[in-house]
Amino acid sequence: MERKVLTLFGRKIMDDCVEARQGTVLAVLGTVFFSTFGVGAYTFSLSLSAGSSGLSASWLGLAFSGYFLARLVLAPLAGYSADYFGPMSLLRWACGVGTAVPFIYYFFPTAESLGIIQICLGFCTGIVKPVSMALLGQCVLKKKRGSLFALYNTYLYCALVVGPLAGGIGVWIQGKMGFMSLIWPFAGMGLSFIALLISRAGNLLAPVGKHKEKEGLPWHNSGFSTLLLAVLGRTAGASVVITFLPRLISANFGLNGVFAGFLFALPNLIIILAMPFTGRWADVRDRSGLTFLGMGLCAACLFGLGQPVSLLVFCLLVAGMGFGSALSLPASMSLAADMCGSKGRVMGFFLGVANLGFVLGPGIAGFAAETGGMADAFELTALFSGVCLLPTFILMSKRLYVE
Repeated sequence: MERKVLTLFGRKIMDDCVEARQGTVLAVLGTVFFSTFGVGAYTFSLSLSAGSSGLSASWLGLAFSGYFLARLVLAPLAGYSADYFGPMSLLRWACGVGTAVPFIYYFFPTAESLGIIQICLGFCTGIVKPVSMALLGQCVLKKKRGSLFALYNTYLYCALVVGPLAGGIGVWIQGKMGFMSLIWPFAGMGLSFIALLISRAGNLLAPVGKHKEKEGLPWHNSGFSTLLLAVLGRTAGASVVITFLPRLISANFGLNGVFAGFLFALPNLIIILAMPFTGRWADVRDRSGLTFLGMGLCAACLFGLGQPVSLLVFCLLVAGMGFGSALSLPASMSLAADMCGSKGRVMGFFLGVANLGFVLGPGIAGFAAETGGMADAFELTALFSGVCLLPTFILMSKRLYVE
């Protein structure tokens, strides 16, 4: 039975893991899928039914800002805490709290409680992502990390596709936020907690605090700061796509409904389909080069979305962004895991900078849209992403010159 379960999670990759840590990988991947599914379903439901649920636009904006701010703040703190207290106990604590969070609405059934739940879920996911990434980085050999992080992203993006569908079904059944919408984060976090609880991982990965280790972030490694800047640019671009792409589709082509939803989901679908291949490339090719190529492709396609193009070209640009993300995600995550032994603090800071991009991106694009137009929003953010890639290009050029 266990081998059949492992097959679903990528048997070849699981065979490459340290045998004693296959249970850890299985639990972490399950946690990432179920928690992302539950939170994604709730987030979509909240945005979709805010009006019918009596949630004002200002409170909705505050809830989403608080959600992203919580993830921004918690990511580096969670990384440091995982190094000190141990990653498994921290993950179990975060998922256990996340399971209880939806009950806030049971005791305080107000529209404002829905926003508070969203912010609380941001705190929980701010812990789960960096700690789970650090755990995975320690479960496989360095040369195989690309494939494992590709599998991680495959399950993550599958949850990001399925979650909003489940959230939409819940709102469609009840006509507003209610039991059907609250059951998704409860079930997702609850299943994550159970997966971690029954996992045999235990104390496989010893907390750093027990060894009195005082090693900090690898700022001496020039690749670390350039990687962080590149990730900041990529996530800023991704946040603009999430925030403004539906509006651009409607404004430029007059599309709504199913086809508009398909266009919006197309990058995630491309990521899911391409991950098995790009993950292997990250194991055998230069990871810095793949990171630069993938993020550069995303920036170029983002700039193209702001141009007056046909619907076919628009679809190709959206798909190109998905492929660029698929190229860069496993490579950049593996690069981060390679630094400082993939400690939680490195992954936490890595995701903290990524979350900062999600906070800055809509602000940059919103300013450009107000002063110019929607096309300017995409163009300015694309240029910002490209500028953030310049240090990576310079570092790669120096390395080629030396070689």
